Amino acid sequence: MTKIAPILAVSLLLLSACQDSDPDSSTGSTDPTGSTTTSSEGTVATWILVSQDLTSESTTFDIGVMRVECAGGETGTVLDPAIDYEDGRILIEARVETLTDGEYTCQGNNVVPLTIELDEPIGERSLVDGVCHVPGGGIGGDCEGDGVRWPIP
Repeated sequence: MTKIAPILAVSLLLLSACQDSDPDSSTGSTDPTGSTTTSSEGTVATWILVSQDLTSESTTFDIGVMRVECAGGETGTVLDPAIDYEDGRILIEARVETLTDGEYTCQGNNVVPLTIELDEPIGERSLVDGVCHVPGGGIGGDCEGDGVRWPIP
């Protein structure tokens, strides 16, 4: 049962990602611009919790990062995440290198492992996917429950 939850989470994430933003499109391709927030630090991506043994004392854990926008099945290079420590939550904004201009197919992107190292223990805070909290975010990410990844809602 403990191995079913991560497999189910990855499956749901893959099903929700790379949604074609043009309902009239018959090619399955879309221009990735405008589908996520980009900056000089890359493009916001979504993530799932891979580690299953977290406690309030944990400072290190593994996540799986996936590009939200259509990218021909490749998440690409994962960059350092932005981590915001707040009173009730730790907001983790996964980032990937920005795509070059062009059209990409939307069959879903691979999940890339990343180890998160926090500056302080999780404590009584929740771990939250930052894609659910950026302007234009939440597209293709699992933002039900406000993007909380731990504790499992």
